[in-house]
Amino acid sequence: MNGIAYSNQNTRKNNSRQCKKNGRNAAPYITYSIRSIAKLYRISTQYITWPILPQRLPPHTVFKRSHTSRIQEVSHKPLADMLTHKLALNYGTPRLTKIQHELPTLMKINKKRLPAFIALLITITSIVPAQGRRPTAKEARTARPKLVLAIIVDQFRYDFLERFDDLFVEGGLRKLMNNGAFFTNANYDYVPTYTAPGHAAIFTGSTPALNGIVGNEWFDRETGKRRVMVSDPNARIVKSPAPEFEGAAEQASRAQSAPMAGSGGGVSPRSLIGSTIGDQLRLATSFTSKVITASFKDRSAILPGGKRPNGAFWFDAATGTFVSSDYYGKELPAWVNKFNSAVRPDKYFGAKWERLLPDSAYKRSQSSNLEVQRSGLGKQFPYTITGGADKPNARFYGAFESTPFALDYLADFARAAIEGESLGADGYPDLLSISFSATDLIGHAYGPDSQEVEDAYLRLDHTIEGLLNYIDKAVGLKNTIVFMTGDHGVSPVPEYLSSNGIDAGRVNAKEIVDSVNQALTARFGGSGWVQALVNDQIYLDKKIIAERKADPEEAEKTAGEASLKTPAIVNYYTRSQIVEGRMPPGPISRRVMNGFNRTRSGDVWLIAKPFYLMSEGVALGTTHHSAYGYDTHVPVILFGWGVRSGRYNFECSPSDIAPTLAALLRIEMPPNRTGRVLVEAIQ
Repeated sequence: MNGIAYSNQNTRKNNSRQCKKNGRNAAPYITYSIRSIAKLYRISTQYITWPILPQRLPPHTVFKRSHTSRIQEVSHKPLADMLTHKLALNYGTPRLTKIQHELPTLMKINKKRLPAFIALLITITSIVPAQGRRPTAKEARTARPKLVLAIIVDQFRYDFLERFDDLFVEGGLRKLMNNGAFFTNANYDYVPTYTAPGHAAIFTGSTPALNGIVGNEWFDRETGKRRVMVSDPNARIVKSPAPEFEGAAEQASRAQSAPMAGSGGGVSPRSLIGSTIGDQLRLATSFTSKVITASFKDRSAILPGGKRPNGAFWFDAATGTFVSSDYYGKELPAWVNKFNSAVRPDKYFGAKWERLLPDSAYKRSQSSNLEVQRSGLGKQFPYTITGGADKPNARFYGAFESTPFALDYLADFARAAIEGESLGADGYPDLLSISFSATDLIGHAYGPDSQEVEDAYLRLDHTIEGLLNYIDKAVGLKNTIVFMTGDHGVSPVPEYLSSNGIDAGRVNAKEIVDSVNQALTARFGGSGWVQALVNDQIYLDKKIIAERKADPEEAEKTAGEASLKTPAIVNYYTRSQIVEGRMPPGPISRRVMNGFNRTRSGDVWLIAKPFYLMSEGVALGTTHHSAYGYDTHVPVILFGWGVRSGRYNFECSPSDIAPTLAALLRIEMPPNRTGRVLVEAIQ
């Protein structure tokens, strides 16, 4: 490990001799000196504020102390590499030669003056432009992108990019990976890893503990019912007028579905606590900047938009149109009505979903699906998209949602939004978020190792290529910040794993509930102790606890111990543990704490073994919700205006995206953000 021993007064001479001995030129010698400076970062943080370096260092920063408690050696290679790269960009080779004799004198600087020296060096490197001339003060104040494009892919595991990389086209995903800031080690730092919490984390820069989005659903103790996270009984769904070609049956179906969304009533972002990066952008520009969001899922459009977007739109499978909520307005914009009438999904009726590439390209995926790997479309390629109907209707639209054709349809809607709202057309930055849901629906049915999922991502690659080409012509990619990530990963299909000798399975939630009820009745008497099991959390009946005069902490522990009788459950955490801060160290404990909201979370949080799925409702081929890497590890890519390209292996999170956008846009961050600014990706 390279380091600096302060007691060694001959460091400069030894390094010089070593360079000459090895016949090296000045560059490696200077690189070593610069890295040595960077390694002192943590020592000086108690004295100074750093202008360009992260406030939080990755865990591979190493300290060594002598018996006199004096720090002898520090190693932080990623930080050193970043500083070395910045100096090289800022000064260039000639200037490195000029300062090469000055840097090693660091070894002779008095330790008390060392922090100030480092601060001066870092400040110098941060104020000199990385490339070209230094911008004028006016340019620095006014330079902003025209558009921020958010691309969220539902159920987007990081390894998909590596597995299918050689099959991608140059202008799609590979363009973002090769020419953007590609973060390979991004993980969600909370549980449960579902769609709603993922979208909230991306756009608020926070976790469920703070933003309140604790799952796709949650158990509302006030009503005693299970609720969809974005449901709102005070909101109504807004739809386009019935087209003239609709018959009586279609109009009746439309009327019946009108109030429905989010499993009852209307939907809105009222359950979201705090604001999003879109809200902050609107606030910073006196609501001149526009924020538009779209998805096939309501929650995937509602949560990214925050509290005050210009519009949030999602697909209604009952009518095959995009709809919204009266939370945003009493009527749909004219451009949405035009799209709904002119660009119908009906053109895909009867279309065949076949493999995009020759059979040889799919050798990396399963050769055939197991019985559990199926959807309403069928079990094996090719698939004919009709939904079992003889003409386009709700059954067809429901089937259409689960095909790659829905990816192109959402991209068409994004183009209509750019044109209809004139996004990126003036001096105020706008934000457009599109969340592709089809990948999730396909993944749930067939699993991440299936040919269906591989084909869906190959087709998504082409969809993104077309969208990027359109934005380049309409707005200019040089004027656009693009970011791309997933809202969560997914577990392999348990039956596929077990058939290959890997321990995996499914957990019956009802058996756990029965076991917990029996244990609590035996200990305290009474019955019906468990109100619900949602998001791997047991909700206990507070009234029964009070009636039986039971100690809440003891009741929680009794429930947890009863859950452990199920072999797949390996651990549990109680509400009392979490609230009182008595959690053991470790990543799973931390993710549970970050996912726990005092008002909305349960009383006992269950932890299953890896690859064991908790079945709480409709049986699926596979799902996601855990704190394990296959559910938390997603790609994070930033591309375009103000972004420094590169492949970054730093630990980070999708919650870091919103603070990074705020830094690029020079606006206030969302108030409850926990993420950091990805300074390594900012020019």
